Amino acid sequence: MDEKNRTGLTESAEEGGTFADAWKHGKEPGTGPEDFRKLVGFEIVERRMGYAKGELAVKPCHLNVLGVIHGGVLFTIADTTSGAAASAGRPYAVPTVNGSINYLKAGKNTEKIIAEAEEIKNGRNFSVCVCSIYDDRGELLATTTMTFFHLMPPAGQ
Repeated sequence: MDEKNRTGLTESAEEGGTFADAWKHGKEPGTGPEDFRKLVGFEIVERRMGYAKGELAVKPCHLNVLGVIHGGVLFTIADTTSGAAASAGRPYAVPTVNGSINYLKAGKNTEKIIAEAEEIKNGRNFSVCVCSIYDDRGELLATTTMTFFHLMPPAGQ
C-alpha cells in the first residue's frame, strides 16, 4: 500500500522515497511543508553556485542546558548551508559523507546566528565546503569542513 511522505511524494517498495523519485515527480527533496530546515527555523537567505548564506533566529529550543546554542544546532546549520552551496546550480543532490567542526566560542546572548559556506573543491564525485558561523555581533562561533557526494539523477531524468 502506497503512503504519502511529508514531501507529498509516493513511497512504495519499487520507488522507496528516494531522490530518484523526487526527480521523477519534479520535486526537490526536502522542500515539503515539514522540511527539516523549517522545523529547525533555519533559512537560506542567499545561494549561488559555490556559495550560500543562512540565518537562524535563536529560540530557547536551540539552547543547551548551559543556556548557550547547542553544538548540534551549529553543526546542522553548517551542514545545511554547505549543502546549499555545493548543490546550487548543479544537476545533482549532495548527501553529506563527512563533516568536522571546530567550536571556537560559546554562542550566547545573541538573537541570530549566520552561516556562510564556500565550496573550495568541486571534483568529479565529491565537493568540499568550508563554513563559518557567526553571532549577530560578527563573532566567529565555529568553523566546519564538509564533504558531499554528487548523487546524480537516474539516467533519463
